[in-house]
Amino acid sequence: MIHNRLRELSHEILSAITATPSLIPIAELKPDDFPEGRLRETFKAIDAEWQDSGSGVINPGRLANRLGPNVDAVFLGSLFDGAIVVKPEVFLDLVADLRKKAGGLRIAEKIGRQATSPAGVDEAEIRKDYDELDRLKRVGQVFDPDKVLMTGAEMQVLDIRVNWVLDRFIPERGLTLIYGPGGVGKTWLALAIAKAVSMGTPFLGLTTKRKSVFYIDRENPWPKLIERVRKMDIRDVRFWHLCFAAQPPKLDTPDWETYKNLPTGSLVIFDTCRSFHDGDENSSRDAAIIMSRLKELRERDNTVALLHHTPRANERTSKGSTAWEDLSDQTLAFHRVRRGSLKEIKEEIDAAEFDPDALYHLGTGKKTRYEPTKFYITANYETGEFTLAEDPGAVAINTLAEYIAGEGSGMNQTEIIKWAKENLEGSTRTENLVALLKRGTRDKRWRVRPGFRGVKYYEPPI
Repeated sequence: MIHNRLRELSHEILSAITATPSLIPIAELKPDDFPEGRLRETFKAIDAEWQDSGSGVINPGRLANRLGPNVDAVFLGSLFDGAIVVKPEVFLDLVADLRKKAGGLRIAEKIGRQATSPAGVDEAEIRKDYDELDRLKRVGQVFDPDKVLMTGAEMQVLDIRVNWVLDRFIPERGLTLIYGPGGVGKTWLALAIAKAVSMGTPFLGLTTKRKSVFYIDRENPWPKLIERVRKMDIRDVRFWHLCFAAQPPKLDTPDWETYKNLPTGSLVIFDTCRSFHDGDENSSRDAAIIMSRLKELRERDNTVALLHHTPRANERTSKGSTAWEDLSDQTLAFHRVRRGSLKEIKEEIDAAEFDPDALYHLGTGKKTRYEPTKFYITANYETGEFTLAEDPGAVAINTLAEYIAGEGSGMNQTEIIKWAKENLEGSTRTENLVALLKRGTRDKRWRVRPGFRGVKYYEPPI
């Protein structure tokens, strides 16, 4: 019987070489690397098809013909449907794992055979086998640029593009940092996203890509987490909590590699950052270690989200070293704002001061590799539901646009800002109003006429 993990590794590797057959020589793959039967025969067929085609592309129809009339169409389809594109170094890790698992299985089978023979188990031979298994090193240690590196032309033919697990917010195969002040509702938000992705249903009107979801929680009390799961009727998300007999390991311990056993292609959420390491969160070195390990999980075809706090003095940035944001692919800021006002709440929110009418900002933070975006939302913490709300900035821009179209037409920036401070609720900071004027100009709600010495005059749009 083939060990489950050995079967999973074999399937991952076959899927990877189906998408990128040039990985075969990089890892020096051979039929003996795969268990006998369907897995080994499939590898032989993929290898032969790649060598004969000369195109670098595996055609499903021709591959099926090579496997003959008894081909398992469902299995073959799963290789192409789930075809993954991995970096060579990650692929080499998969191959090394496959060879170690296969080697261990062969030793176990040998012990079983010898145990039933009259001579018994040859301990010296078995010890030699284990020594060889211990010496099994990662393949391809000698760097060969011709085998490992890719040209721009080779990259362009790959069928790879930016996809979203949650449209505009959580990129697929990305590392997303979601940060907000303590008590703001980050766990509620993460659970709502997890539920939507596990079902493939929209969130805030945005599309999601259905995936297996794993919620790793070292933060919340078990009874409280269960209470929220019941309120939200979460059914398909799989949870791993600190109270379990096998605790989720911290990311700065050797056991962190346990997370590599999670199924690839999943959304993995860690709640919260501080509880997953014993390092100094103000240290860029300690932060880099954690983020590099999360990126290893990302490069196993996973999407990773990490919840993080903000400092008391500034909830627009993540707590601790700037490396937490710098090393993320996407950052999402989640915090409260005042209704009908541009002035954002600065103090950390006390959960005891719960406001059922609170308005929240959810948008890209200081770091993003993608397009900036933001929403304003309300939350119902009795049901865990989030709903889109009107942008308070949009209300202010509408008011400004009406003023500039009327009696404010032709006024300069200083005059406009003076009027806004007296007439827009909460808009007392000049820098906020300058940003608002720039936004309205970009959105063509008004136009700017330059004057003497850089003075700006505001007029209705043409």
